[in-house]
Amino acid sequence: MDGSAEREFAEFLLRACHDFRAAARAVRLHSELLRKDPAPAEADTAERLGFVIESAARIDALIDGLAAYSTALLTEAGGFQPVNLAMTLRLALAKLDKLLGEAGAEVRYGELPWVTGNPDRLAQVFENLLRNAAENRSPAPLRIEVGATLSGGEWVITVEDNGAGIDPGLLENVFRPFERMRGGSRAGAGLGLASCRIIVLRHGGRMWAESAPGRGSRFSFTLPREGNEGKAGSG
Repeated sequence: MDGSAEREFAEFLLRACHDFRAAARAVRLHSELLRKDPAPAEADTAERLGFVIESAARIDALIDGLAAYSTALLTEAGGFQPVNLAMTLRLALAKLDKLLGEAGAEVRYGELPWVTGNPDRLAQVFENLLRNAAENRSPAPLRIEVGATLSGGEWVITVEDNGAGIDPGLLENVFRPFERMRGGSRAGAGLGLASCRIIVLRHGGRMWAESAPGRGSRFSFTLPREGNEGKAGSG
């Protein structure tokens, strides 16, 4: 590990510790308040328990996020195989059926190609991008478009939504670990988009975002063509 990688990893650990410490302190603080007051008002008890539950859920989300990020880092080309991207997208849609239903989301996708990669990790990319769209939606009914175009020797996959959008000056930051998109309806671990980029890089591709406040977001990533010219299906 070179010097820059060591610094990046050290920063990652510090940010992880900061988030865990903040959530753990909140659990301890409100638990101590409940213990010290032998007969708190019902409203106070409910509020303090709410803080404890919320903080515990935050810790749980951090653990899930760290596990997913670690899995992304461990992605290796040695186990790659032909992957039907339409199928991986459908798997992600099925997993997020409840969340997308709550958002009233309409998801459309055109023909998607076969590629070479890890099907579980590529499904993780779709899942994170769809979850990101659902959790950062605008008041308007959520619409998500997934598409693919062939450019030279690579496929360009896009996931576009009509959500709240992101300040263009913050677009690169959203791929940093523990960065959370402002204005989101839910606070995640801040590792979903970072995991996406790591997975895409491990597959020999690139990932970027285009957005503006109130104009939705488009997340794009590339995957090598590698002679896979077939189309997998649409929906």
